[in-house]
Amino acid sequence: MSLWRELIEQRISAVHDNAVDRRMDLAEAIRRFVRPGMKIDPVTMQARPQAAMYELCRQFAGKRPGFEFVSSALSGSYLQLAHLGLLRKAVVSFAGEGYPTPGPSPITRWALERGDFEIENWTMLTISQRLLAGAMGVPFLTTRSIVGSSLAGENRAAGAYAEVPDPFSPGGVQGVVRAYQPDIAFVHVWAADRAGNAVCFPPYQENVYGALAAREGVVLTAHRIVPTDFIRRHSHLVRIPAEIVLSVTEVPYGSHPYGNYSAGIPELRAYANDYAFMREHREAQRSRERYDAWTREWILDLADHEAYLAKLGPRRLQVIHRAAEPDSWRDELELHAASLDRAGAAGSVEEMIVQAARELARRVALQGYRTVLAGAGQASLMCWLAAHRLRDEGIELALLAETGMYGFDPRPSDPFLTSYRNLPTCTQLTDVFEALGLHGCGGMNTCVGAIGAGEIDRFGNVNSTRTASGEFLVGSGGANDIVTSAAETVVVAVQRTQTFVDKASYVTSPGARIRCVISTLGRFEKRDGEELVLTGYFAAAGRDREQAVADIRGRCGWALQVAGDLEELAPASAEELALLRVFDPERFFLGKPASA
Repeated sequence: MSLWRELIEQRISAVHDNAVDRRMDLAEAIRRFVRPGMKIDPVTMQARPQAAMYELCRQFAGKRPGFEFVSSALSGSYLQLAHLGLLRKAVVSFAGEGYPTPGPSPITRWALERGDFEIENWTMLTISQRLLAGAMGVPFLTTRSIVGSSLAGENRAAGAYAEVPDPFSPGGVQGVVRAYQPDIAFVHVWAADRAGNAVCFPPYQENVYGALAAREGVVLTAHRIVPTDFIRRHSHLVRIPAEIVLSVTEVPYGSHPYGNYSAGIPELRAYANDYAFMREHREAQRSRERYDAWTREWILDLADHEAYLAKLGPRRLQVIHRAAEPDSWRDELELHAASLDRAGAAGSVEEMIVQAARELARRVALQGYRTVLAGAGQASLMCWLAAHRLRDEGIELALLAETGMYGFDPRPSDPFLTSYRNLPTCTQLTDVFEALGLHGCGGMNTCVGAIGAGEIDRFGNVNSTRTASGEFLVGSGGANDIVTSAAETVVVAVQRTQTFVDKASYVTSPGARIRCVISTLGRFEKRDGEELVLTGYFAAAGRDREQAVADIRGRCGWALQVAGDLEELAPASAEELALLRVFDPERFFLGKPASA
């Protein structure tokens, strides 16, 4: 046989597998690769490296390691890192609780009160942009976000944001964010081979930019360790290459209490968020003593992840597998059938959401918008309702969530923004960078935004970061990215004097592109100027126009202008209310029924 034929048989015929074996016990990986003072990035895709964070807590609790934490959010089961004193700084877009409703967490407040912890505020998109720049090895990336906000001033002073002359538009200015490189990243995936090539399922949310930017590499956990042949068969889903991996550990359910989606691969059965566990975790935050007990029970007193799974028990795992199945919402709706059958009048929040959905639908039809980018909670519900209204009119509208869900058809029973039941209905699954940076604005901007507001002023500036006294709230999340990039934004907000203020105490999201606000009492719009004007009020039994306007003015912190063509808005219909209520049968965002 000729030499070249021998070489083909000896070296080429069989596909070569990486001979490196990086398998390692998780506790050993943390001991070997993690040092005090590091910049750590728990890379949050639709799965979180939760088991690795629990092990980090076990090894560093009480030692004050002074980690700098970077992620889109310090929330949920990442909050233990702050509570146990592991962090000196969190570089985030959101710090608080997300389930069942977004809001401040006492954990962040207690950590800030200690004085050895600080929060550096960004947005979801700018966090991804900074990590992408770090992965690319460039000093900065341009951004459309945070211009004109209080975030810009804070981060300019810290040397991480600047506005520079636009070299291609004389006289123009361009915002830029400084590259960020963590020292080490933690990633949880569905499957990896022994070398560290890893299969990840979309939506990718933050994506793997932090992992690719990490100076020292990635501590990888996988639900299953598989042969490299499995990796090759699903190479289109590989996001982590072996060459950046420090260690690989098989950690089943390593994302719990967060889920893991796995469409199309029968060997990997999806599991959903463990909402019962997440509620228990939030309940535990009612006092320091209860939260201390919770962290001991679920983290510190357990030897490892195997003990954690044993404590969870098989029944709990069966429930979250069932919850990830596309039709499981039918079971849950039946549990609420009695309350759904008791049709009642609209509550003030329900009326607000219905009116906002109508207004959003009207603007989509008028302006020709093709996508809507929604924030969490009431903003999502108004968009879901608007999409159904537009379908009845023969107009298609693609729903888009900041985590990377595109074109989804929302399923009933679960109003959570990242509901696993909505994932199989998506026409595209992507990441934060594309959702907020391309589809939410881009060169052909046909997107309308929708957000909620805890504080809004007469110019539409929204605050979700700090109170007037300086107390931290939750931060921007993706709200700033939405309102600075979408063609226009519609806001929903409960009508209160502490919500509708003359001047926002902190500008999280500038109001320049916020054109309409729907409250629990009426509709406010920008017409000829930049100030919100009352253009509509909600019909109510026994209340005339003058009484309605007086009530709205009494809950508004500025000298409100009233349009000459003020409109009485027709109340929500029984069909609108029924459709709205099946999306949120537990009334997380709808509030108490009108009869309560």
